[in-house]
Amino acid sequence: MDLKAYFEKIDMDEINRYISEGQEENLNLEFKTVVHPNNNQHNKDDDKKNISKTLSGFANSNGGIIVWGIKAKENASKQDIATDKKPINELTKFLNTLNRLEGQAVTPVITGIEHKKIEITNDSGFVVSYIPASDFAPHMANYSGKHYYKRSGDSFYTCEHYDIKDMFQRKHSAYLDLNIKDKEIHQIHGDNMRVELVLSLKNTGRNYAKAPLIKVEINQPYKFSDFGLDGNGNIGIFRTRAVPSTPQLSTYMGGQDIIIYPELEYDIDKIRLEIRKDIEELPKLVVNYMIVAENTKKTKFKKTITVKK
Repeated sequence: MDLKAYFEKIDMDEINRYISEGQEENLNLEFKTVVHPNNNQHNKDDDKKNISKTLSGFANSNGGIIVWGIKAKENASKQDIATDKKPINELTKFLNTLNRLEGQAVTPVITGIEHKKIEITNDSGFVVSYIPASDFAPHMANYSGKHYYKRSGDSFYTCEHYDIKDMFQRKHSAYLDLNIKDKEIHQIHGDNMRVELVLSLKNTGRNYAKAPLIKVEINQPYKFSDFGLDGNGNIGIFRTRAVPSTPQLSTYMGGQDIIIYPELEYDIDKIRLEIRKDIEELPKLVVNYMIVAENTKKTKFKKTITVKK
């Protein structure tokens, strides 16, 4: 379940579960009590500081959810866990405060923030806030020392110079990863079957990637298909002859005409397995790969994939 879907699922039952199970804060979940509607201005400033800091930290990282109205306390394992419900009075007013401050608490403004009330009685209850990872990071916390924050584990930290520099660089970078998808099973002669999977590149970054070079090594008994993507030997990016190939090793090189835009996927080739059809469990597919392209950093990774019949 992705973060937005989980935000929509949170209800009173989930809040009760946080307390009964001692839910830990984590990379994407934070519990906060609030001072509102206390009339002491100094105490109210604590709410503004928390709002500013948490919005900055989650938006500059991978996004997150804040549940306002729950007390968290460190346990024996040095982990912050939910311990008590602290319902917010004048709940609607606090929600309006959040909506107003989200446009003032950080610079630049974060798009896509959502808040919802979970009311228990007489305008008292909890507010849940969803903060997406931002495409326009870094965001400065205006009410928290004008610092930039990021999330690490179950806490926020003040960004160092290299953190801010990295966020600016990522803002203008592509990120390519290798996907294995579109499994097909074909019955072939005798007692054998053929399993085919498509190998593709996906750009999850914020800029286009151009002229990719991909080196892929897979384990036996898998091999690269002799018939390409369409059965006629055509593939998405040509295998380079400059690097020796084997049935389990291929290197693909795209020219300046191969451009992969953000959120798009580009099919490369097919991987094939021929095996007896009465086998109960297919062998795991192990993929070692390296990707370089214009506007990206070099990616080198290993994936182990369970292929089901």
